[in-house]
Amino acid sequence: MKLKQIKGFSLVEMMISLVLGAVVMAGVTQLFVANSEAYKLLEGQSRMQEAGRISLDFIGRNIRQAGYRGCFSRNDELRSTISTSPTNNIPYEFDLRFAVAGYDAQGPGIWAPALASALPWTTSSGVDTNVFTTPNGDGAGAGIDLSQVVSGTDVITFRHLSQVEARLIGEILLPTADPSVRIDIGWNEFEKDQLVLIHDCEKATIFRVTELTPDLAGTPSATVQDLTIGHDIDDTDSTRNSTLQLSGTTNSFNTDAAVSAIESHTYFIAPGTGLNSAGLAPRSLWRKSGLRPPVELVEGVEDLQILYGMDTDNDRAPNQYLPANLVLDWRQLTTLMVTVVVNSIDDVGGTTMASSGCPVPAGCSVDGMQRRAFTQTFQLRNHG
Repeated sequence: MKLKQIKGFSLVEMMISLVLGAVVMAGVTQLFVANSEAYKLLEGQSRMQEAGRISLDFIGRNIRQAGYRGCFSRNDELRSTISTSPTNNIPYEFDLRFAVAGYDAQGPGIWAPALASALPWTTSSGVDTNVFTTPNGDGAGAGIDLSQVVSGTDVITFRHLSQVEARLIGEILLPTADPSVRIDIGWNEFEKDQLVLIHDCEKATIFRVTELTPDLAGTPSATVQDLTIGHDIDDTDSTRNSTLQLSGTTNSFNTDAAVSAIESHTYFIAPGTGLNSAGLAPRSLWRKSGLRPPVELVEGVEDLQILYGMDTDNDRAPNQYLPANLVLDWRQLTTLMVTVVVNSIDDVGGTTMASSGCPVPAGCSVDGMQRRAFTQTFQLRNHG
C-alpha cells in the first residue's frame, strides 16, 4: 500500500490567499471607519440640537422674567433714593428702570452701545471697572473680561425683581424725624450695602440697605424673623441713599407692601474652559448673574444675535425688528428674536466656516465642525 505524499500550499495559492485576505480586511476597515465617522456625525448633531435647545431655554426664561416688578408695572413712576442726577449712580446690576439692555456687534471689538462704558467688567490685569462692590467685597473681581467676549456676537442683559417677597410687618410713615428708616420684615434674601426694591401695586422705590439687624452673615444662629433693614443717608459711597423719602406721598408704605431683591443676568459668547479633540477651546454661552462671577452655561455656542421687536403704535405687536443700536425707546420693546449658532465642538468633517469671525484660535481655516442656527421669538411679558 503506497502512502500519498503530503504537500503544502503552493506560492500561487499563498498569493491568492493574501490578496483575498487584504481585500476582506480593507472592507472591514472601511466599514469601521464609516461607522466611526457616522457615529461622530450623529454625536455632533445631537450636541448641536441639545446646545441650541438649552441655550434658547436659558435666554427665554430670563426674557419672560425681564421687567417683573411684582404688581407694580408703571416704569415711569419707579423711584430711587439713589441720586440719578447729574450722573446715574444706580449700579448696572441693580438698575431696574431698564428691563433689557442690548449691545449690538458692529465690528472687530466694537459694540453699540459700547460695552466698556456700560457692562460691569474686569480687565485682563484684574482691574474692576463699572463693577458694583460693597465694603464686604461682594462683586469685587467678578466682572466680565471684555477681552474674551467674541467679536461679532451680541451681548444682552435682563433685569427683574425676585419673586420672593418679604412682606412688611408694620406701616411706614414718611417723612419722619428718625434719621434711619427701618423696615421690619419676616424674610431676607439680600445683603447689607446692596440695592433692593420696596413696592406695592401703586409705587416702588429702589434704595440701598445700610443695615441688617440681626446680621445673619455675622450671626449664623440669628433668626430671620423680624429682620430690620436700615435705610440711612450717612454713607459716603457714591451709591448712598440721597434721601429718606421712599415715596412721594406722606403715607408711604403699608403692610400690603414688600421688599424684594433685584436680579440681573448678562449673556455673552466667549471661549469655553474645555478643549475639543483638536486641543482647541470651543466658544460657549456665558452668563453673569448679579454680583457673582460669570459662569459657562453651554459649550459649543459660537454666536448670539438678537433683534428687538418694537411696538411703535401701542397695539402690543411689533411693527419692526431692530438691532440694539437703533432702538430709541426701550419702553416700546415687545418681542425679541434670538438666534444662536452652535457647532459640533469636534471635527466631524464639516466644511462650514465660523459664523462670526474666525475660529479661536485656529485662524480662518475650515475646522471640520458642523454648524447650525436656531432662532426663536420670545414675547416680553412685562411690557413697558
